[in-house]
Amino acid sequence: MLEPIVIAVAVIPLALVYASFAEWFIHRMLMHRPVLRFRHFYVGHALVHHGVYRADSSYVVGDRPLVQLTLAWWAMPLPVLSQAVYLAPIAIWVSLPAAAGTFLAFTLYQASYEYFHFCMHVPRNRWFERSWAFRWINDHHFQHHRKNDTNLNIILPFADFLLGTRRRLPQPAPAAG
Repeated sequence: MLEPIVIAVAVIPLALVYASFAEWFIHRMLMHRPVLRFRHFYVGHALVHHGVYRADSSYVVGDRPLVQLTLAWWAMPLPVLSQAVYLAPIAIWVSLPAAAGTFLAFTLYQASYEYFHFCMHVPRNRWFERSWAFRWINDHHFQHHRKNDTNLNIILPFADFLLGTRRRLPQPAPAAG
């Protein structure tokens, strides 16, 4: 009974690395350019989000009302579901627990992406916002707002490092107002 759990847990690190590349690809290919008639991600992210939350004091909400910080509710599970095509082959050729661990990793990655991205733009002095790791990924993301073809990852910038899009620019993210 323990073996399926061990298998599921063992694939999580590999799936998280893969998720970094999937996030990078989705961000670069769908969120910063229109793709045929499918423009929702481009409009919501490149035009609205980057238009409202810029690389200055407007990066954090402050006293302003929240405007298009996240995409539509139906778009949240889309990155996970778009990767589901890989789950059947994993289940068939590796094992069902490996597919379950992969699905769990994708889901945790996407949930972390949405929540931490929200917290970057709406800081509330949460305990983890004071951690070195959160401040580092927040600065990483802020640099993306300064130069939007760089720093495309939010949670795990592994793909940014390997694909050459990681940039360290001189200005840190603004502190909460």
